[in-house]
Amino acid sequence: MSKTFTEISGWIVERIAHHAEIDPSEVDLDAEIIDYRLDSLLMVDITTELQEWLGVELSPSIFWEMGTINATTEWIVENQEA
Repeated sequence: MSKTFTEISGWIVERIAHHAEIDPSEVDLDAEIIDYRLDSLLMVDITTELQEWLGVELSPSIFWEMGTINATTEWIVENQEA
């Protein structure tokens, strides 16, 4: 079953906040993901967890390719049915 934009973005916010050790309210959906200073291995781990949660295959570099949580989530919503 497909997830909504809100469900997906909320999941991503929670994971980034957890690993960046900040409050989820501090995560900006339009900020560049690199601004959270998470290393590439950690971002690949988050992507792997996200794939498993969604049940879809994602590029390990999706966050760098899309740049922001909003852009990443929009891409996933548009492509998760494929």
